[in-house]
Amino acid sequence: MKKFWKTRTMRVGAIALMALVLAYAFLTFFRTPVANQDNLSKNLLVGDTLYCTILIDNKLNPGNPALKFATDLIRQFSTNTHCLVEVSVEKSSIRNWEDLTDKLTDVIIFNSRTDSIPDAFKDYLVTSTPIEKDYVCAMRYDDDAIIDNINFWITHIKPSSEYKRLYAKLHKRENNQVYALPMTRYSISPFDDLAKKYAATIGWDWRLLSALMYKESGFNMGIVSSMGAVGLMQVLQSVANSMGVENIYDPEQNIRAGTKILGKTYNKYLSSGMDQENALLFTLASYNAGEGRIQQCQKVARAEGKDPNNWNDVKSVIPLMAEGYNHNGVKVSPFRGGAQTMNYPERVMGQYEIYKKTVEE
Repeated sequence: MKKFWKTRTMRVGAIALMALVLAYAFLTFFRTPVANQDNLSKNLLVGDTLYCTILIDNKLNPGNPALKFATDLIRQFSTNTHCLVEVSVEKSSIRNWEDLTDKLTDVIIFNSRTDSIPDAFKDYLVTSTPIEKDYVCAMRYDDDAIIDNINFWITHIKPSSEYKRLYAKLHKRENNQVYALPMTRYSISPFDDLAKKYAATIGWDWRLLSALMYKESGFNMGIVSSMGAVGLMQVLQSVANSMGVENIYDPEQNIRAGTKILGKTYNKYLSSGMDQENALLFTLASYNAGEGRIQQCQKVARAEGKDPNNWNDVKSVIPLMAEGYNHNGVKVSPFRGGAQTMNYPERVMGQYEIYKKTVEE
């Protein structure tokens, strides 16, 4: 009997030991990804800022759904790693790659089918697994924390339902119908309610805001300019960011961003002592050419003995700036798009007059 008890005890002990070994191996194998995720998050300290640039070229516009998809994923990456991601969209250039190697940028997202890492930088950079189709991240080869975090994130987000939901949402067929003239006596476009809502925030007639919108985009949310301006009010992502607006691909946020720009510019001109009519014309011109460029036009007008606060006077000197201006102590760069800016305020106001005559306020 003792011999049997001894043998049985040894057998139970051996089985128990084997079970412990197998359990430890099982937990070690299947818990490794979770442990890696925790470690990866620690490598990027909470509160760190990751500077990310999305590159576009002539074959790719910033309205492409894949770009927005990549942007949303990289923002979710920031949530996973508890760091802030600053995203900008820029035209592809050597300067972007120099910024990455010089540590002014941390990540570049680009389309590997239409763009590539320049030869001069290939020894210093590595690319991630694809984010979506041909989109990859380029990072410095010695940034282990960023490389590990991004590759881990991409690998684990792709099988998730959230990835599939975002993909389906952003790749659905876009409605690019253009609405030209007023549809009814009481309606200009499908965006009338938004125009009324945001025009009221800056004290404008909603029909005036609609006129500007029509001249900018023809009420086409899918349109993107050669300079990267997006949507109904042709808003640049960098400018929208400064206005606290993130998603310029959304019609309401696009209109909100454009209206905030208009309101800020309009109030600035009013506070400078301009009358309302000139403040409005200068605001429209600034929306077309940029406030900095219009300030240059005002300097030239002053140098030419004109009134810098009168739009007709400032408009009259714009042709002098076509190849640059250097006279009477004032020097400005060439303004080759001046002809469009000269006519822009009048074109918007002309469309506004049409709306005032044909559409109820």
